Amino acid sequence: MQINSSRHLLVISCAISIFVLTHCASRTNLIPGVTSGKYIEVFFLSENSNQYFVRPIEWKDEGIKFSIDFTVRISRKAQPKDPVNFSYTLEKNEPFNEELVLYFVLNDTAAVAPSMVESLASENNNSYVRFTSQIEYKYFIKMISAKRVNIILLDGMKDWRIKMPKKFYKAADEVRELLNI
Repeated sequence: MQINSSRHLLVISCAISIFVLTHCASRTNLIPGVTSGKYIEVFFLSENSNQYFVRPIEWKDEGIKFSIDFTVRISRKAQPKDPVNFSYTLEKNEPFNEELVLYFVLNDTAAVAPSMVESLASENNNSYVRFTSQIEYKYFIKMISAKRVNIILLDGMKDWRIKMPKKFYKAADEVRELLNI
């Protein structure tokens, strides 16, 4: 039994279409836990919302080890005041003060202070600390869109101005692309 050429073309076209659709579907952000890039992981929450996890960005500056990660939940009904959760870890050779304050300075002009700061861990006589906090979605968008972001860390009478590493800006590029900003 021979297959005529039009059926043969139809079978090949269907096979190619299935391959292309399968490849495209595997790259969408609707599949739970799909890795969207080097710095971001996307999780499907519901038909109308996804969660974007910016993997921990680690660097060392001014004798302090930093690690920061963000979790953004976006739905079709997202509001500018919706919270973006983030966690940060600080570690240095000497203990931090109990009154530790961290905020972000965008383009050397605007300051964004985290809210809902909670201590998650403190070890080695307070030389390792981990916090969780929130910033409003609109400030998160400003942060990932800024050309320069610095962290101001107030530790009792000491203060540091820490530059965000290049990894932060690369992750910010990925987030802006995923969110169509």
